Amino acid sequence: MKTHHTLAAFLVLLLTCGASAQGVGGLFRVTGGSSDTIAKFHHIDIPKGGEHLLGEFRGAGKVTCFYMTDETAGKWYPGLMLKIYWDGQKFPSIHMPVADFFGAIGGRAVPYRSEAMVVNLACFMSHLPMPYGNGARFVLGNDGDRDYSIRIAYGIDVEQDNSSATEKSRLHGEWRRSNPVKDGLHTMMEARGRGHYIGGFLQVVVRNHGVWFGEGDLLCHVDGRSYVHSPGTEDEYGSCWASPAWPAYDAPLSGHPLNENGVNRMYRWYVHNPIRFRESLKVEIQNQHLNGTPATEGPDDYTSVAFWYQEGANKVAVPQPFTDRQRPSFEEKKEAK
Repeated sequence: MKTHHTLAAFLVLLLTCGASAQGVGGLFRVTGGSSDTIAKFHHIDIPKGGEHLLGEFRGAGKVTCFYMTDETAGKWYPGLMLKIYWDGQKFPSIHMPVADFFGAIGGRAVPYRSEAMVVNLACFMSHLPMPYGNGARFVLGNDGDRDYSIRIAYGIDVEQDNSSATEKSRLHGEWRRSNPVKDGLHTMMEARGRGHYIGGFLQVVVRNHGVWFGEGDLLCHVDGRSYVHSPGTEDEYGSCWASPAWPAYDAPLSGHPLNENGVNRMYRWYVHNPIRFRESLKVEIQNQHLNGTPATEGPDDYTSVAFWYQEGANKVAVPQPFTDRQRPSFEEKKEAK
């Protein structure tokens, strides 16, 4: 389905490419930072179960832009995993399929332009700022069913700045899939500590084509209390009064770039209204075909990519193994026949 790009989204793309989060209005400001970049275009080999170091930075700084592509021109190998480590920790605080990190869920790329991330042709780009106080490490892993051998290109821009040594915030990201959703609820993220949730991607594969899935609310469990963030999935992702014919669109902070053969892909960035927590946060979304009725009969397949900032580098949920990530939607229903 063709995506209609708005003028506003196009302008945001132009502004964010060079200005990071500061915008054009702040480009004149001179800081105490010193820029550095790791940019490569070469052939890499990652055997099954192996890893490849994309880049490593020492000291304090902030990643300002990260892009990646390979010779498949957007048809990503689904066994390719991205792991990002902060401050010398042995565990990653971002851990997910690299395609899904950019919103290409399951390795399928659909172009869109948002304020935080962009997929344009075969270029996959993130503008999310990623501060670190004592080093950063970007790693590709291969947990798939074959060796990965191909030419790739990528770039990681950083600002090395001693002032980042006192910044406690670290970007976290995790991948979750419910195939199918159980008890009408899909968990998108869960964290303990202090920070704020900034959004991400959601893909819903509808079990029965033509059935509307979008009555599910986003539920936030913040510091021991719970509330409904919006009265319906389409509201949460920037539309209202939608239906199975929900049209595709992309905008700076929300979008629905894919609705095809029962597959719906969405994104939402809480730039102006992050969901803040002091002790803990759990974000869930309901799978509902009718208001107030969990889809326990005929539940759908949900995959989410969630991002949040939190004090310190923390562990995130480990993605399901490759075979589970690749399992077709509703496979168990077919087996029962």
